[in-house]
Amino acid sequence: MDIYVDGGTRNSNICLVNKDECIVKYRRGKPTNNELEYLAVLYALGYVRDKYPDKSVRIYSDSKLIVNQINGNYRVTTDNLLVLYNKCKPMMTKKIKLIWISRKFNLAGHVLEK
Repeated sequence: MDIYVDGGTRNSNICLVNKDECIVKYRRGKPTNNELEYLAVLYALGYVRDKYPDKSVRIYSDSKLIVNQINGNYRVTTDNLLVLYNKCKPMMTKKIKLIWISRKFNLAGHVLEK
């Protein structure tokens, strides 16, 4: 199963898109773009846990920072991102892969642009 996620500061929204659903959620406050990207991944991880706990899932994000931090390639050096990283990381299982994808191919990003 493929899931696409994105977060955007234009309206403080996060988005999740898969073959069955397109979900856009408004986030209160003034989160940064990176916080919104993390919140989108966190939402997707909860979505997978609740709806597809036994499936292999690929989550696609166009945020190189978040993908590389969660996959252990970059250190998390910002306190506000560390809090979100610490929520996401334990939810990652062997059946879930977080993969970077170009913005051009990110279906969730296309939804947020509209």
